[in-house]
Amino acid sequence: MKKMTLATATLLGLFTIAGCSQESADSKTEDAMDSASQAAEDMGEAAKAQMEQAGDYLSDAQITAKVKTALFDNGGIDSANVSVETRDGTVYLSGTLASDNDVETAGQLAAGVEGVEDVENDIVVGGN
Repeated sequence: MKKMTLATATLLGLFTIAGCSQESADSKTEDAMDSASQAAEDMGEAAKAQMEQAGDYLSDAQITAKVKTALFDNGGIDSANVSVETRDGTVYLSGTLASDNDVETAGQLAAGVEGVEDVENDIVVGGN
């Protein structure tokens, strides 16, 4: 009877250990899945931020192109001597034009372009 009790106790102990090991493995698997899920979510947020930054850059490039077009389309301004850059919706104008009136017109044309938030007009009057 003692052998049977000892054998039964041994088997019961092994099943208990196996059960604990399975619970531990299940817990570790769940933790790993939670960690992977969080990492994927973090990567998604980082990708979204990168895409938004890229969108801002494209918007700035589009604004620059539109401002250059507006300056070029205005027959009274020699836009070949004007440099246009855009950063975060602010247009930076530099270069030389023939008169103060041309400088002012260039600034107004730039300000009238969709998406422009501000204009820094550093165009100077020079000998054209």
